[in-house]
Amino acid sequence: MTTYAVIGAGAVGGFYGAKLAQGGSDVHFLFRDHAHHVRTSGLDVRSVDGDFVLEDLSTHEEWSTLPEVDVVIVAVKSTANEDVAPRIPAILRPGGAVLLIQNGLGSEPLFAEALDGQGEVIGGLAFINSERTGRNQVTHMGNGGLTIASYLPDYVAAGITDWMRAIAADFEMTSVPVQLQEDLVLARWMKLLWNIPYNGLSVLLQASTAEIMNDPQSTELVEAIMAEVIAAAASDGRELPAGLAELMLDATRKMKPYATSMKVDFDKNRPLEVEAIVGEPLRRGQGHGTPMPVIETLYRALCFTNARITSS
Repeated sequence: MTTYAVIGAGAVGGFYGAKLAQGGSDVHFLFRDHAHHVRTSGLDVRSVDGDFVLEDLSTHEEWSTLPEVDVVIVAVKSTANEDVAPRIPAILRPGGAVLLIQNGLGSEPLFAEALDGQGEVIGGLAFINSERTGRNQVTHMGNGGLTIASYLPDYVAAGITDWMRAIAADFEMTSVPVQLQEDLVLARWMKLLWNIPYNGLSVLLQASTAEIMNDPQSTELVEAIMAEVIAAAASDGRELPAGLAELMLDATRKMKPYATSMKVDFDKNRPLEVEAIVGEPLRRGQGHGTPMPVIETLYRALCFTNARITSS
């Protein structure tokens, strides 16, 4: 049986870790806080797919008590990567895998450097609406699919690996659909097509997704940002599927009002994932000679906003 450790057992990591445990996998959870409450009261998952409570979980408050495992799921915000990455080798069995479930672009090399060839780094993209709604509660409001793709240096397409298949097989025991992607950068550009406009604008406009989509000028701004993402991806050698932007716009119009992860961080006065979600894609696109004036303006405004948070 594959063993897992979940680092960052919040809205995303808590949900996927709970689903793996519900499916019979051996899962160990690291909580920044409330580990004792989860240990005594269970992890309560309120889900559109059916509520459940997991009891007798292996919960940890310190890295030092985590056992050595086959797969480490890292679901912290990218702002914590510098602290988390060096700790991974101590809990990962040689030849194991790190599944990095994060938004944005450019985080995998840090984890690959920390592993120094002793394990595989897999990028994970969560297509989920979920929130941490209590000390021991995660609420899943919709979606839930997971796309995974292995990382190779310079983001060369890695194909489908054995670890990807093994992780997908464990999730098959649950209701979580997993898509295996051969090209990690292509998968990340596809996710960025949504993440850059909606995360960024939700903070600068102080708006939910519904409020953005209900305003024609804001919707035009989303479309302009999406056009720049498509052009940047193409310059990076990744052609996004035709019609993907329209599908995302339509899906967001139909979505219940949703606070993006960056908006949640802003509301809680936490550092924003500006670099991973906006800065790195901007630099990658501009590095290939792609003009990205709207995204550059978005980035500069978010940097100003984030500086206020981090200096307070």
